[in-house]
Amino acid sequence: MKKHPHTVTHLFQKFLQRQCTAEELTQLYRYFDIEENADMLKELILKALNREVDTAEIAAQQPHLSNLFDKIEEKIQTPAPSPRYRPLNAAHWMAVAATVALVAFVSLFAYRHIKHKPEEQIAVQVNSYPQPGSDRAELTLFNGKKIVLNELGQDQLLQEAGITVSNTSEGLVIYRVDDDKVDQADHALNTMRTPRGGQYQLILADGTKVWLNASSSLIFPSHFSGSKRSVKLEGEGYFEVAHDATKPFFVQTAESEVEVLGTTFNVMAYPEEQKSQITLLTGSVHVKRGEEAMRLTPGQQAEIQRKETGIRVRAVDIEPVIAWKNGIFLFDQSELPQVMRQIGRWYNAEVVYGGEVPEVSLTGMVSRQDPLATLLSILERAGGVHFDVQKNKIMVKQLK
Repeated sequence: MKKHPHTVTHLFQKFLQRQCTAEELTQLYRYFDIEENADMLKELILKALNREVDTAEIAAQQPHLSNLFDKIEEKIQTPAPSPRYRPLNAAHWMAVAATVALVAFVSLFAYRHIKHKPEEQIAVQVNSYPQPGSDRAELTLFNGKKIVLNELGQDQLLQEAGITVSNTSEGLVIYRVDDDKVDQADHALNTMRTPRGGQYQLILADGTKVWLNASSSLIFPSHFSGSKRSVKLEGEGYFEVAHDATKPFFVQTAESEVEVLGTTFNVMAYPEEQKSQITLLTGSVHVKRGEEAMRLTPGQQAEIQRKETGIRVRAVDIEPVIAWKNGIFLFDQSELPQVMRQIGRWYNAEVVYGGEVPEVSLTGMVSRQDPLATLLSILERAGGVHFDVQKNKIMVKQLK
């Protein structure tokens, strides 16, 4: 795509003044969806930071914009990170960084145009909202001991019968096994649970890495013996399975079973959702539901409707599926109830609809660490809905 700096600058100024049409906003996103335009975005943000504004506005927004600028600078000056879920080239990482930055910038300027609310009142309102989630979980060890992980720093939780369990300050639990000391016949189970507003990471004894989303649980053995490795999931988890050709890895949910040897995939199986989804990033998986089995290839998703029979397989865009693991809310024509359930789980908030549930689809992207007010402001302008937050309750109404 060719650069059109004058057009981009013009659209960006219209964007700041909230005068962009839907078509112009889409065009602006496309300009920043390629690596070579990332520097231009950085310059435009820098100019916005340095422009003449009133003191209250500077105090409220400059730190956030400065942090945004620093993140873009870091992405540009450092090599592309080693792949965490699939090989991505530098251009892709830059595109993601630029797009996240631009959408975050949208949210910042939402505050700038809130009428009849002084900066002090807005700050109080934001602080009174439910807060973003964090690394929080409860681990029930195979010996029955329960540990609240967010109350600990880096620490060794257990060393018993050849099994060592440790917790790091980065929100990661690691299981290690001494094969010479462990009882191979012992199949005692452990359970990790994340609350609403929590997330955590886990490395199983075989080296498999698991990310647990909010309001999820994983039941797993301290070590894997026998001819297979099996865990049970409720909620949402992202798996990087350590390869072992002699021991297939199984993830069991209420509706299905996923079988792999060594691969990367995401499983969404919340009880409150009407469907569960298994999405494959790398490798190969077999998804089973009763007597039916389907094989997935990278980029495919198996969807299981609770009130229907069978397994539906389709090609999907991977990024929105795993955005949660990378610290992002990414909605792409997502139905409002599904969006609000995600928000409710992460901010530990109750969602209540004033009247009928609005039949709208939402598209947008924002950091999961952003204040709830920022996210709701974006969704209000994108979806024709209004939100009213009272303590930990989000009231949703359709705009007339």
